Amino acid sequence: MALVKITTSEAAFDGHDPARIAAVLGGLTCAAEGFGDSAIAPELTWVLFEQLPATAFLKATGLPRKPHYYVEVSTLRGALTEDAKLDLGARITRELMAVEGCAPTDENTQRTWVRFIDIADGDLVVGGQATSLATLRALIASVGQGKETPVDHAIITDPATFAGAFDQALNAGDLDRLHSLYDPDATMRTSDGSVVHGHEQVGQELKRLIAADARLENRTRHVFRQNDVVLIVVDYTLHITTPDGQRVDTQGTATNVLRHTSGLGWRMIIANPPGIA
Repeated sequence: MALVKITTSEAAFDGHDPARIAAVLGGLTCAAEGFGDSAIAPELTWVLFEQLPATAFLKATGLPRKPHYYVEVSTLRGALTEDAKLDLGARITRELMAVEGCAPTDENTQRTWVRFIDIADGDLVVGGQATSLATLRALIASVGQGKETPVDHAIITDPATFAGAFDQALNAGDLDRLHSLYDPDATMRTSDGSVVHGHEQVGQELKRLIAADARLENRTRHVFRQNDVVLIVVDYTLHITTPDGQRVDTQGTATNVLRHTSGLGWRMIIANPPGIA
């Protein structure tokens, strides 16, 4: 049970789906509280967007050139350890940088401040009744653990379905959904053999694919899992339009690595479309 409040400029999330952002940040918070596998915890986690006019979000030195983010995470006292707060703050910062499409450098991450607020037992009234961490844990236990439910259509709970979800996102030209299938720290080997790293560079490659009117048909051959890491081997046929207007078909076998994060599902950490070529 948490409230994540994001205060930023009104243009910071232009072109992005707030529901997806809320699902990701809410999932991170649930996982940090230890409720990542709960079916009901996401329903008790609220994400509030407070977007202000650019001139209302100032620093002492004047108007910032890039968006700044002030995030408050309010949870019941004891729900988050000090280490969990530190980790969650870092993850929220990286996700906001990923949404913005910039690398999580020191200069960029310093534009995000995350403040944690502990709510004492009895200081939060829900449905007309005072609540506590013990009450919350009892409620979640009564619903049952181990029922991982997708918070958003882009969250993959079964790695065997990843290739199909990737097909759907690419073929629909849905850049946000496609990009959400990649870990912010992902590495991609491109068709020409070059290697790109991180959210921004991977995003540029995805934009080029969509601009080429790409159509993809994936057929999963193997799924090899070891705990939170999966290697998937996929046969594919890719149809693209070249800059001179020619339609080109290519076929191959990709070897990709997925990583599972509680509350966020399976996301690509290494994309290797050329496979062993």
